[in-house]
Amino acid sequence: MSSSLRHWRAPAILQVKALVSALVTIVVVAVFFPLWIAVPVSVAFGVWGVGMCARRPSVLLDGEAGQLTVRMGPLTRRVAASQIDTVILDRAKVTVGKTDGTAVSFYAWGRSRLDRWLKVPVVASDVAHAISKVAVAAKRPEQEGAGVTRDRSGKNKPLIAITAAGVLEIAAAFFVHVRWGSPVMTGLGTVVALAFGFTGMATVVFALWTFLTGRSRRARATAA
Repeated sequence: MSSSLRHWRAPAILQVKALVSALVTIVVVAVFFPLWIAVPVSVAFGVWGVGMCARRPSVLLDGEAGQLTVRMGPLTRRVAASQIDTVILDRAKVTVGKTDGTAVSFYAWGRSRLDRWLKVPVVASDVAHAISKVAVAAKRPEQEGAGVTRDRSGKNKPLIAITAAGVLEIAAAFFVHVRWGSPVMTGLGTVVALAFGFTGMATVVFALWTFLTGRSRRARATAA
């Protein structure tokens, strides 16, 4: 492999984890949601789980061609190095900000206690610094090079999609079937409804917080 070509592949255990998570979610949705919600949601999670198994998550950085390719199961994002404006590192999360105001975020690779228990490696720092170096090399001399910033409030766009996902989760909480003849099923249905509601609220709050903090930083930068 050329020294200018670097390739990071996620461990296979993440593919197994994604498939198991998708199957569990499909079962929960099929039991506690009405058919018109359960079918499309189950299909979406099924496609994601199968896609993660069929295509291992990976990050490919081609320094010679100036191209960054991020594959997460069925999703693939390609970013030209000359379009990279910032590289933000937050533990296992890497956010690549583009000059058009959008961003690509991904985890490399561990992100939770379960991942640590499964001994999933974290290579985010290595990935972020490699992307930063390629971005600097691709910049014209008069342009400011990209730098790695450790910041929990980094830009994570498009925020509209994140907010919409949170709103959908909140709405879905109201359609959970919680009236069962069995108190156990009733309790489980209530837990599912609360989980969707709180997760949706947390997602919306996170999106708003990211937008406001990012806007504040841009305003300070402009003033400076």
